[in-house]
Amino acid sequence: MNSAEPVAQPALESIAVVRARIADRLADTARTIAVMSGKGGVGKSFVAVHLALALARRGARVGLLDADLNSPSVAKMLGLRGQPLRATASGLRPVPGPLGVAVQSMDFFLQGTQPLEWDGPSGEGSGVRSALEEAALGDLLGNTEWGPLDVLLVDLAPGPDRLTALAHLVPDLDAALAVTIPTEVSLLAVERSVRRAHDAQVPMLGLVENLATALCARCGEEGPLFREASTDRVAKQLDLAVLARIPFDATAAAAVDAGAPLSSTPKGVFDRLAEHALAVGTREVRR
Repeated sequence: MNSAEPVAQPALESIAVVRARIADRLADTARTIAVMSGKGGVGKSFVAVHLALALARRGARVGLLDADLNSPSVAKMLGLRGQPLRATASGLRPVPGPLGVAVQSMDFFLQGTQPLEWDGPSGEGSGVRSALEEAALGDLLGNTEWGPLDVLLVDLAPGPDRLTALAHLVPDLDAALAVTIPTEVSLLAVERSVRRAHDAQVPMLGLVENLATALCARCGEEGPLFREASTDRVAKQLDLAVLARIPFDATAAAAVDAGAPLSSTPKGVFDRLAEHALAVGTREVRR
């Protein structure tokens, strides 16, 4: 034969089997909310971590899944890197974080700064890698013993297709929260992501503008960090509310870098954001 035989794709479980397993794991979860962005570097994980803590402060039972498989950061922000995962006969136990937040992340499976390597068939392209990533995300969701939760937050990797992939796995994805910064580049990317969410029929909770302003470390005054961008205009075009405008706070940024977010928690804005998250309608759960 002049042409090479096609390389067989890796054997993966059918999507129906994976969805059924995830549905069973999340049967005791009242709300599943994705935190998404159109691009990296907008502070999406910072928002997800502090929203999870704000929900826990209100007495909610909270799970937080770091769905950025290649560059997980939630474990670092919560001071959980290096924590061992406990496996039982029925699945993996999430790592308990501050205020009892149940955390799951690919970070717990990696050694030090070891990158995640995708071992697909030689010569195959990005399609196989996407299938492997989706299978790995399905494993994290479907093999973790989340237990009863009021809210499961899923911190997605950046990109317009990430929410669609999650909706493909999770039978009941209740809402998504979009995070942007006030630059035209970020707003363009988040607009694409929100339109993809609409195509996937995922309800949008609203828009969060991160790094909206900056707090002066010396005097505490608040001023613009970027030139003014049209966040309100884009929100209006997408029929979304701007739920929060979060200033850059060097103290809070240093706290998550140190894995100690509770040492400097910007409570007010995230407490209000938690109210919006808890207002998402609940599904009937198995008790």
